[in-house]
Amino acid sequence: MLAGGRSSRMGRDKAGVLWDGRPLAERVASALADCVERVRFVVRPGGSAPPGIERIEDAHDTRAPLVGLCAALRACESSAVLVTACDMPLLAPELLLGLLALVPVQGGADVVAPLGPHGPEPLLAVYRPRLVPEIERRIAAGALGLRDLLDAVDTLLVPEADLRALDPELCSLRNANTPVDLPDES
Repeated sequence: MLAGGRSSRMGRDKAGVLWDGRPLAERVASALADCVERVRFVVRPGGSAPPGIERIEDAHDTRAPLVGLCAALRACESSAVLVTACDMPLLAPELLLGLLALVPVQGGADVVAPLGPHGPEPLLAVYRPRLVPEIERRIAAGALGLRDLLDAVDTLLVPEADLRALDPELCSLRNANTPVDLPDES
């Protein structure tokens, strides 16, 4: 789970923002724990992780999701890693498992990502650690766009109709970027 951003649109650290009484990061970690063996939290240098979740510190000064993705892939000990942002509170385990099912142990695409109504969703995707050299090259060049990465590598985009079979309202693709995106806590 990536949580190393500045949270400038939210105005405070998104990971700790409450959604229906639970911090966003805990909600996302819980959904991930239902689907994967190990949940890790990628943070900016000096950042902290929720209690009980392993922390990976992003070692780069640049703040961008691509940098956090690189840190996650460097720490990965398997053939693929499911990556999500910490601000996606409504992840459906069925959709997560569906994405993972499209990733064979050997071979296959470099990335498996949902193709939602607004285009590819690179912050809810499965990535291969073999992408680290390409990602490092992009970071060094200042080419930090995740969608640009998806365009440049072998990416399997899962069509919206297939996503809706697993998550009919596509709630998994909803994120909380600003206070307006949060439920009314009153």
